[in-house]
Amino acid sequence: MTTLSVVLKVRNEETMLPGCLRRLGFADEVVAAVDDRTDDRSVGILEAAGARVVLVAFDSFSDLANAGIDLAGSDWVFLLDADERVSHALAGEIRRTIEGPLDGLRVQMANYFHGHLMRHGAWQEQPIRLWRKGIARYRGALHERPQFTIDDPRLGQLRAPLAHLSHRSVIDNLAKSANYVEVQAQAQHDAGAPPVTAWQLYRTLIREVGFRLVLRQGWRDGVVGVYESLYWPFSHLCAQARLWELQQQPSIEAEYEGLEDSTW
Repeated sequence: MTTLSVVLKVRNEETMLPGCLRRLGFADEVVAAVDDRTDDRSVGILEAAGARVVLVAFDSFSDLANAGIDLAGSDWVFLLDADERVSHALAGEIRRTIEGPLDGLRVQMANYFHGHLMRHGAWQEQPIRLWRKGIARYRGALHERPQFTIDDPRLGQLRAPLAHLSHRSVIDNLAKSANYVEVQAQAQHDAGAPPVTAWQLYRTLIREVGFRLVLRQGWRDGVVGVYESLYWPFSHLCAQARLWELQQQPSIEAEYEGLEDSTW
């Protein structure tokens, strides 16, 4: 029988892990790549559940995921986040499908925003989350994607959705954005991104709001749809602003030091 490893990426997920782990009995093993900045009970919860745990010095989300993939010992890997939930229907479909000839599988996401299933906006995703061990690795600093090492991989689509129970409060959103903004801006800066302009900030807001609220009809999801359609453009704007900060010469810190030394 074909074996399956679930690979979790974890940082400070003590609240979300129990609900995730108790739905993973269909897997042959659970591997957790834990960001070494984790300072809550996540590691203890994972070890108590029988997961194999590796602590990883964080450099990028892709490297974190790949550390878990490398530790996995099964024929297939299934990449999962702690705030995602696998239904019995999805678990059964996965076990049946990996016995076939396919190389990788897309999963239909059921995204919940503040407790509401998002049917519109920019939340209709079908990422590749499962593949045969050894034929793909993650690439990308923030929005990581699998990159296959074989030509023309045979990809399939799972029908049962994977529930994503993220974004539970405004404070939770802001905390997550702070982490993502720093990673995204630093990656762009390291890649030599061109200087951020005022027009670029305008364009970011107009493009994102237009895409999410109008083109993808986020307004049809009510208050949470409008909020989500405005929140993500704000997050993208913050990433561009942070990139602008990193690009300043002299640095903003140096500017303030100069102000402290000045006479008023």
